[in-house]
Amino acid sequence: MTRSPSPKVGAYAGLAALGLLAAVALRLPELVLLAAPFAVVATLSAFQVRTPRIEVDVELDRERALEGELIDVSIRFAPGEAVERLDVLLELPAGLELENGENPTTLRLVEGEERLLSLQLQCVRWGAFRVGRVHLRAHDHVGMFRHEVASDARQPLKVYPTEEAVRTLLRPFETQVFSGNHVARQKAEGIEFADIRQFVAGDRVRHVNWRATARRGELWVNEHHAERNADVVIFLDVFAEARRGERSTLDPALRAAASLAARYLRQRDRVGFVSFGGMLNWLLPATGARQLYRIVDAMLDTQIILS
Repeated sequence: MTRSPSPKVGAYAGLAALGLLAAVALRLPELVLLAAPFAVVATLSAFQVRTPRIEVDVELDRERALEGELIDVSIRFAPGEAVERLDVLLELPAGLELENGENPTTLRLVEGEERLLSLQLQCVRWGAFRVGRVHLRAHDHVGMFRHEVASDARQPLKVYPTEEAVRTLLRPFETQVFSGNHVARQKAEGIEFADIRQFVAGDRVRHVNWRATARRGELWVNEHHAERNADVVIFLDVFAEARRGERSTLDPALRAAASLAARYLRQRDRVGFVSFGGMLNWLLPATGARQLYRIVDAMLDTQIILS
């Protein structure tokens, strides 16, 4: 901790010096008695002051959130020495705003007791942040000296962009031999009706078209189009960026990329991601909800989002 005198020290020293000068100038010894208490308090405070030991930890209720969501932050002070007055300020990066609680705030620490300070933050903008840098300022009992320190207990927080509305998606030129939502031209196992034909050995009974069979007097079966998926690769150029204030050209680009990835993954396509910004980062195509987290994490890891 960095120790520094408060303005009260200068005031007390000035009053003591003024009283002594007045006593000498006016030849009134009794003025010394008026100045002495100020000098004694300042001197004793300088000798008795000691640096308090404060252990602080910061906890987030989760590491991932969406834009607009609220996260709970707990600032925990471990049991230790008593501090009569402690000013606490949690440093908030741009993109996070205080929703509930007081920041900065002042509290009192009791010796041997744990103290918990709870705050609620709103995720205003997507980004990769580190939350938990706490500025502390401790005052002694008489307020003559103060100790300041910045405790770095930062925790990672990733705020994902909300999904934008997408009217239509491009249909793939080719599909893969994996189950998906695209109707293939080839006839195979599926649920999309294609045609009917006569029954041959090996056909399944559940494919029999009973109406056509009853009408024609012989077994006829349904044929279907296969459901396939596609490989989609999203390329994001992050080599250049234009900014105006807090607005950046990368903001709509990343929102569009995340929204497209979510939509394609929802229809069971395999989505990959490539970003180029001096270094080429490649994420192999895959399916599932976890792939969306991997894609957005890859966007954050390329430092598209600046905290």
